[in-house]
Amino acid sequence: MIHFIPLENIEERYTVLMNTIVNKSKAVKVYYPEWQSTQINKGQFLDIERTIEFKAKQVEMISQAFQGGMVSDGDWFFVADIFFPALDSIKYMAELQDINIKVAAFNHAGRADQADFVQKLGTWSDTIEKGYHELCDLIFVGSEYHKKKVVEYFGLDTKKVVATGCIWNNDEAFKYFPKLKAKKDFVVFPHRLSPEKGVDDFLEIAKAMPEKEFVITSSGNKDCEYELPDNVKYVNNLKKSDYYAYLSSAKYYLSTAYQETFGYTLREALLYGCRVVAPNDLCYPEMLPKKCLYERGDIDTIKKHLSDSYKVTDRYKNKYNNTFQEMINKLK
Repeated sequence: MIHFIPLENIEERYTVLMNTIVNKSKAVKVYYPEWQSTQINKGQFLDIERTIEFKAKQVEMISQAFQGGMVSDGDWFFVADIFFPALDSIKYMAELQDINIKVAAFNHAGRADQADFVQKLGTWSDTIEKGYHELCDLIFVGSEYHKKKVVEYFGLDTKKVVATGCIWNNDEAFKYFPKLKAKKDFVVFPHRLSPEKGVDDFLEIAKAMPEKEFVITSSGNKDCEYELPDNVKYVNNLKKSDYYAYLSSAKYYLSTAYQETFGYTLREALLYGCRVVAPNDLCYPEMLPKKCLYERGDIDTIKKHLSDSYKVTDRYKNKYNNTFQEMINKLK
């Protein structure tokens, strides 16, 4: 049996889609406690206290599964986010009862990424995350770029880390998308306004293209702390359907990120038919052809990209399709 421990459903993020895909799989038992909070009330993309509360309830469910004899030799525990505060409890319960289980987890980002927000944590987090990796028998990551970072930073066996992309299915994703609209000449900037997402670079680009309209889309409730040029609009508190409406009508999608281990919003923009533009860095060269990439600081190339109508081929749109099944097959 595969015991799957999901992230909580958050309307503004990708977790509802992930969990919908997982719930349709007959191959897993899902540990999802009753949960009322589906919106971000604090922060831009994560309510940290509510997340810990949610995960604590999952630990209770896992403990009850052990108590009820529902965990057997050969079972896998697959944790949707390796930053699970009781990953050790799973091994603790299993090993003290001589139950031979294995643990897999998805590493979305972390200390191996020098631009990730967790760098603000103390050095204790290096030790904790190293322990998470040691507790796991298999680690999934979104890209070969991230795999290399994780393997090198924590000194892991390359066979232990598998690059699959995040949980994704094109057909399932399209059910959440509104009907594609007639495209309008504006650019969606999909990132939160923070240094790791290259906000200063973005503002420099926007100022260099005063004739072009830019829309900053944010899922959190944080007000904009930057002085924006007249051609830049900031919208926040967006649910996924609101964000999809912007992608559906936008001609262009622009990323300036310095931290991106798997471009989830990029995947959505590709399916929406946006002309996508991103740095020749991070995971982007794996996800896009060269005609979509630019070197940092090369505003002339960015201007050119944000004026043409190039669309990527289906090969890139389908590259990470049905990735959850790929993960399940790996565990089996």
